[in-house]
Amino acid sequence: MTESDTSNSEKSMEDKKQITNNKDDVESAKAPTVQTHSSSPQSRQNSNADRGWSMLRTSRTCILVLLILSGITAGALTFAFCQKLQEENFDLQVNIFALEIEQAAQHRMKDMVGVIETLSTTISASVEKSTSPWPTKTFSNYERVVSDFRPVAHSRLLAFSPYVEEGQRPAWNQYAVANQGWIAESYAQAGITETPKDIPVDSYGFNAAGTKVPTFQGPAMPLWQVSSPPTDTSIVNFDLLSDSVFNKAFVTATEKKAAAFTEVLGTNNVLSLSNEGNTPESAIVYPMFQDSTVVASVLSVVSWDVFMNELYQEHMNGVFVVLKNSCGQEYTYKMGATGAQALGQGSLQETDYESKMHVTELAPSLDTQPDFCEYFLNVYPSEELEDRLKSSLPVVLSIAVGLLFLLASAGFYCYDILAVKKQREAAEEAAHSNAIVNSLFPNDIRDRLFNNEEEEKAAVDTKGSVGTPDEPTEDEDIQTAQAAQKFRLKNYLREEDPQKTESLGDIEESKPIADLFPYTTVLFADIAGFTAWSSVREPSQVFTLLETIYKAFDTIAKKRGVFKVETVGDCYVAVTGLPEPNKDHAVVMCEFARDCRVQFNDLVKHLEVLLGPDTAELGIRMGLHSGPVTAGVLRGAKSRFQLFGDTVNTAARIETTGRRDLIHLSQETAELIIKAGNSKWMERRNDTIVAKGKGEMQTYWLLSEEEVKNGGGAAKTSKEAAALPVVAAMQPRLAKQSMNVLDPESSLPPKIKRLVDWNVDVLKRLLKQVIAKRETMMQEQFDINHPTMMKIEMNIGCDTYVLDEVVEIIHLPEYTHVKNARDPKKIEIPKQAEEQLRLYVSSIAAMHRGNHFHNFEHASHVMMSVSKLLSRIVAPDEVLQGSSTDAGLDAHLHDHTYGITSDPLTQFSVVLAALIHDVDHSGVSNFQLIKEKAKIATAFKNKSVAEQNSIVIAWDRLMESRFTALRSCIYSNPEELKRFRQLIVNTVLATDIFDKELQTIRRKRWDDAFANIMRTKDEEDDINRKATIVIEHLIQASDVAHTMQHWHIYQKWNERLFAEMAVAFQSGRMPKNPAENWYQGELGFFDNYIIPLAKKLKECGVFGVSSDEYLNYAMENRREWANKGEEVIERMIKKYGEEESAGEGK
Repeated sequence: MTESDTSNSEKSMEDKKQITNNKDDVESAKAPTVQTHSSSPQSRQNSNADRGWSMLRTSRTCILVLLILSGITAGALTFAFCQKLQEENFDLQVNIFALEIEQAAQHRMKDMVGVIETLSTTISASVEKSTSPWPTKTFSNYERVVSDFRPVAHSRLLAFSPYVEEGQRPAWNQYAVANQGWIAESYAQAGITETPKDIPVDSYGFNAAGTKVPTFQGPAMPLWQVSSPPTDTSIVNFDLLSDSVFNKAFVTATEKKAAAFTEVLGTNNVLSLSNEGNTPESAIVYPMFQDSTVVASVLSVVSWDVFMNELYQEHMNGVFVVLKNSCGQEYTYKMGATGAQALGQGSLQETDYESKMHVTELAPSLDTQPDFCEYFLNVYPSEELEDRLKSSLPVVLSIAVGLLFLLASAGFYCYDILAVKKQREAAEEAAHSNAIVNSLFPNDIRDRLFNNEEEEKAAVDTKGSVGTPDEPTEDEDIQTAQAAQKFRLKNYLREEDPQKTESLGDIEESKPIADLFPYTTVLFADIAGFTAWSSVREPSQVFTLLETIYKAFDTIAKKRGVFKVETVGDCYVAVTGLPEPNKDHAVVMCEFARDCRVQFNDLVKHLEVLLGPDTAELGIRMGLHSGPVTAGVLRGAKSRFQLFGDTVNTAARIETTGRRDLIHLSQETAELIIKAGNSKWMERRNDTIVAKGKGEMQTYWLLSEEEVKNGGGAAKTSKEAAALPVVAAMQPRLAKQSMNVLDPESSLPPKIKRLVDWNVDVLKRLLKQVIAKRETMMQEQFDINHPTMMKIEMNIGCDTYVLDEVVEIIHLPEYTHVKNARDPKKIEIPKQAEEQLRLYVSSIAAMHRGNHFHNFEHASHVMMSVSKLLSRIVAPDEVLQGSSTDAGLDAHLHDHTYGITSDPLTQFSVVLAALIHDVDHSGVSNFQLIKEKAKIATAFKNKSVAEQNSIVIAWDRLMESRFTALRSCIYSNPEELKRFRQLIVNTVLATDIFDKELQTIRRKRWDDAFANIMRTKDEEDDINRKATIVIEHLIQASDVAHTMQHWHIYQKWNERLFAEMAVAFQSGRMPKNPAENWYQGELGFFDNYIIPLAKKLKECGVFGVSSDEYLNYAMENRREWANKGEEVIERMIKKYGEEESAGEGK
C-alpha cells in the first residue's frame, strides 16, 4: 500500500464518519430532545421563548381587561349623555307646546276682540240710520247678522245693551215693551217655531237675597238684543249694571274705551242661565260711544271649555293648562286623547313639574287697570307626557355599547388565540425545516439552492412557460397585428366611458385605434323647430328636453343593438354594423328610427306640461344612408369616437333634405331593405333631391307600421304649416254676464288641456313660494271667512270702471332677513286648493274666444315670457361680489330689483295677470268697440275696454265661493289682498298700448322713475315707483314677446295677428284691409315701440342677460322684416285671400 493509498483510505473513512454523524443529527432532529443541561444553547433558547410567551399572555390579559373596562365606561357615558339629551329634548318639547298654546290662544283672543269691535261698528252704523234718540235703538235682523259673528268670536252669547240714564227709564220701559218684536223676528231667523213670552215691563236686578226687584235709581244698562235668541225671555231688560261683576268690567272698559274681561261668571248670574253644563264662562264688554259719551255696550259670553278645546292638538296629550286671573280664580284643564278635559276649580296639575311651568298672558293687547281682571294660562307637563316623550333609548344604547365592546373583546381574544396558534405552528415548522436543511447541506450550498430557485421562477415568469413555440412568420405577424388592432377598437367601444386622454408620447409610440367597417348604416336625427323653440326658454328647460329625448333614444339603441356615436346640439348620430358586423344593419336602423319617432312624439306631448307652449309642436327629422365608414378614436385631450367617410356626409344630407316627422332613406339603404324582403316598408319620394357633392338623388320615405298596414301615405303625416281657419269676429259679452262653466276642462281640446297643465304647474310653484315666505315671516293670517276679509272681498271691484283703481305706486313689502327660511319645494298645497287652481285655469281657458291671436295659447305664451323675465331678475356681478354673506346678498338683490325678487306674491300676481289679460277678447280693437258703441264700451267709459273687461270677468270668477281654498293660499290678510288686486289691475291695464293718453302718462312715470331720477322725501316711495313701472314694462314686453324672439316665432304670431285682423276686415269690423299697410306698419311698430321698449328693459338693469337677448332679437327681426317682409305679406295675402274667397263662396 502506497502513501497515497493510505491517505485516500483515511479520507474515505472520515467521509463515512461524517455521513454517519449527519444521519445521527437528522435522527436527533426528528426525535424529541431531552434537555439535560440548562446552560446549553438550546436550553437558553427555550428559556427565552418561554419568557416571551409568558409576556405575551400577560399583555393579552391586560388588553382584554382594558377592553372590558372601556366597554363599561363607554356604556355609562352613553347612558348619561342620552339621559341628558332626552331631558333637554323633553324641556324643548314642553317649550314648543307652551309656545303653540300661547300663539293659538292669543290669536283666538285677538279674533274674539276684533269680531266684537267689528260688530260694534256694524250695529252703530245701522242704528244711527234711525231717527229715534239713544237709548231707544233696535238693530233690525239682529239674529241673521250676528249669527255669522258668533262662531268667529267663539261666543255662546252676543248681546247689545243700551245705556239708560235715570231720567230715561220710563221712556225706555215703554219702548222695550213696544219693540219686543225683535225676539219673534230672531226666533224665525233661527228656525225656532214656538212663540216668545213677553219680556219684563221694567228693568230689574237682584237684591242680596237673590230676589228679583225693579231698579229705579241711577243709570241702567238693560240686556236688550241677544244672539242666540233667548228661550227664557225674562233675561231681557235685566239691568247689567246691577251686577257687580259686569259693573266692574264696564267701568274699566269705559275709562279705557276698549274691551275688558269680567271674572268667571257665577252659576246664579243671569248671563249663565243658559249655560247647561255650568262650565266656566267669562264675558267680554265693549262700550259704544257717541261724541265721547257712552251710549251702549256689546257683550260676548265665552265658554272656557270651548276655548280650551279649540287650543287642543293631538300631539299635546298629557299637558296641563291652568286658567288663572288676577281676580283669584283658577280652573285646570288637561289635554287628553279626545280634547281638553276640565278637571275642576283650582290648580290641579301634578306638583312634581312646578319648575317647568310656562306662563302666558292671554290678552296682552288689552290695557290693564287696577280693577281689570287679567287672564293667564299656566302650562305644565305631566308624568304621562314625560313617559310618552322619553324612552328606554339610553338603557338600550348603553347595553348596545357594552355588548359591542364585549363582542370586540371576544373577537380579539379568539383572534389572538388563533394567531398565536398559527405562529407556534409556523415557528415549529420553520425550526424543523431549518434543522433538516442544516443537517443535509452546508450553509453556502443552501443559499445557492435558494438563489437558483428564485432565478428559475423569474425565468418562467418572463417566458410564460417552458417550451416556447417557434418564432412566428411575417404573415402571422401581420394577421396578429390586424386582429389586435380590431380587438383594441372593440374593447374601446365596449367601455362605459371611452373619454380617455393620452399623452403625446403615448400617441407617437402606439398606433391609432381605427379601422374600416364596410357594411354599416348611419342615422342623423334632428329636432325640427328646436332653434326657435329654445330661443324662448330658459337654458335649464332646453337641457331638460334634450336629456329626456336622448336618454329615451339611448334606451332604444341599447335594446336594438344600435351604437350611439355622438350628439351635436339637437342632432343625434347613430350607426349599426360596428363594432360587431351585422348583415341586417339597415333593417335594425330602420326599426330603431321608427321607435325613436314614436317615442319622440309621445315625449314632447308629455313635456309640454313641464316646458310650456309649442313643445308638442316640435318634430323629428331623420336621414339614413348605408355604406362603408372609417371609425376610430381621435386621441388627445378628451378623446372621442368618430366616424369618417362619404357615407357619413351623405347621411347628413339625406337628413337635411327630409321633412319633419318623416324618416328619409337613401337609394342604398332602400335597396338593402328590399333585399331583406321588406319592400312594403318604403314609399318612393315623388321628387328627387339635390345633395351637395352628390347631385340629383332618388330617395324614399320609411313608413310606420300603421302606414304599412294601410298601404302607404308617409308624406301626408308631416306636420306642415297650414292656413289658419276662418273664425268669425265675436261681440264680447258684458263683463258681469254669467258663463255657467261647471266642468270647463272636459270640453277643452287636447292641446289646450296640455297648456292648462303647464299653467297650473307654473302657478303652483309660485304659490308654494308665497306660502313658504308667509310661513317664514310668521305673518298675521286671517281666515278667508273672517268678516274683515269678506267685507274687503265684497267691496273690491264693485265699480266696473276698473281704470280708477290704477295707482302710481304699489307698495311692496320691505326687506327682512330671516334665517332658516322654509323651502318652497317642501310646501304641500292643500289638495282642495290645488283642485280649485286647476278648475280656475280651465275656466279661464274656456272663457277665451277662438281668435287667431288673442286666445289662450297667446296668453300662455305671454305667461311664459313673464316667467322667464322674472327668473332672470338678478343683480349684476358687482352687486353680488359686494355681498359676503347670504343676508347681504339677499339685501342687495332686494334693493337692486326694487323688492320684486323678495315678494313671491308680486311674482304670482304678475304671472296670473299675464294669463287673464286677454280673457273674452273679441278679436277686434278697443277703437272698433267704441266706434260700434258696444254695451261693454259704454260700461267702461270708452277706455281700455277689453282690458277692463278681462279683469272684471277673471276677478269675479276668482271670487266665487268654489275658489275659497285657492284664495286663502293666495292671500291671508287684508294687506296681501289689496296688494294682489293692485298688481292685477296695474299689470293687465298696462297691456293697453294704443291709448295715447295712457301711454303719455306711463312715459312720464318712466322718466320720473329712471330718466329724471326724481327723488322724494320718502326713499321707499322712489323704490316702489320703480318696481311698479318695471312690472308694467315687463308685461308690455311679454305681450309682444314674439317680436323679440327668434324669427320663426315672430313669423308665427305675426301671421296669426294678420289672420285675426283679416277676419275682422272680412266681417266688416275693421275699416281698412290690414294688408295695405302691414309692411310699413310693422317697421314703424319696431322703430317706435318694440326697440324702445327693449332698450328700457336694458336701462332699468334688473333683467340680466335677457334684456340684451330681447334687444338683439328685436333689431334682428326688424332687419329680417325689412328684407323679407314684402315676400311674407304676399304669401299671407295669397293664403288668406284664397281663404276669404272660399268663405265668400260658401
